[in-house]
Amino acid sequence: MKYFTPKSYRIKHKILEFLSKERMKDGGKNPVSEYTFSLKEICDSIKEDFDDVYSISDYLYYKKLVHCTRNDKELMNPYCFATDQGVEAYSSFSFINDGKLLQTTLFNNLSTGFFQIIVAIIAVVTIIFNYNDSKLYHEQVKILEREVERLSIKLSEQSKEKSTESDSDDTKADYQTYVQTDDADSTKVSHWKKNKNEK
Repeated sequence: MKYFTPKSYRIKHKILEFLSKERMKDGGKNPVSEYTFSLKEICDSIKEDFDDVYSISDYLYYKKLVHCTRNDKELMNPYCFATDQGVEAYSSFSFINDGKLLQTTLFNNLSTGFFQIIVAIIAVVTIIFNYNDSKLYHEQVKILEREVERLSIKLSEQSKEKSTESDSDDTKADYQTYVQTDDADSTKVSHWKKNKNEK
């Protein structure tokens, strides 16, 4: 599970692990010189890069988990050993636990942010689709309204034409009736005149 923690936390734990195990050999009764190592020796033992170990050793020294002494031969390669607080920090796996907690927090934050982004994208897409659907619906309604209006005008024109034709037919019928009536009256007069002459 250590590999799921950030690198800096793993290196802190590895430094303390190496120095604490060396210090606790023979029940912690060894002299300081036997559990004091240079940073380069620590790097070789834990197989980590010197620059990483050097920067992290400053933090451990500041937190009083590691005590460092000057190396007159190599100023950038001080000697270090684990303090009592350092041994306790290693034993409690404090850096591993802190690293896992940090990683979990970061993961949760990323997950929450990612989820919020997905929700925002879904909301935007939904709004766009709804807008497009609404726009299409309104366009279809306008088309239908124009079609209804066109049909209404056409029906009105047809109704007027039929009305005109009906009036024309009525006029024709009246005229024919009149003509027939007039013809009948004329025939009657002619017969009357003929009968009178014969008498």
